[in-house]
Amino acid sequence: MVILQVQSYAHWQDITRHRMEVISNFSQQHFLGEVDYLVCADVDMKFNNRVSVEILSSLFATIHPGFCGFHRDTFAYECQPQSQAHFPEGEGDFYYIGALFGGSVLEVYRLIMACHQVMMTDQANHIEALWHDESHLNKYLLNHKPTLP
Repeated sequence: MVILQVQSYAHWQDITRHRMEVISNFSQQHFLGEVDYLVCADVDMKFNNRVSVEILSSLFATIHPGFCGFHRDTFAYECQPQSQAHFPEGEGDFYYIGALFGGSVLEVYRLIMACHQVMMTDQANHIEALWHDESHLNKYLLNHKPTLP
């Protein structure tokens, strides 16, 4: 297990914004040549049951427990049309939590690189997605369905 520490910032939004960058840099430098799968979990995640190899797939994401069983109209999708994380009306099947996702190192690397890129585009345009990296994760997963939700 490798624990990556994200630099402390005054606002939690800055921490989540830089999380994708830290994971992508470390993946490129180490994970791509050393391991097969990568699981990204927030340090404050509480697991109420055993989690094991059953989560390993090409790309997995975790359905947000706060939206489980609800209609997509209630999901916290990004609604600012200027944001790269914007969801077109009527799109999306699930709302995923940004605190637990993973898969093959290559697929996770693609996901985090894509999310980091669009987050930086939003930042350059002075746009902040509603749920920051989670909003961008959901947009990525709209077009790149997880093999294991």
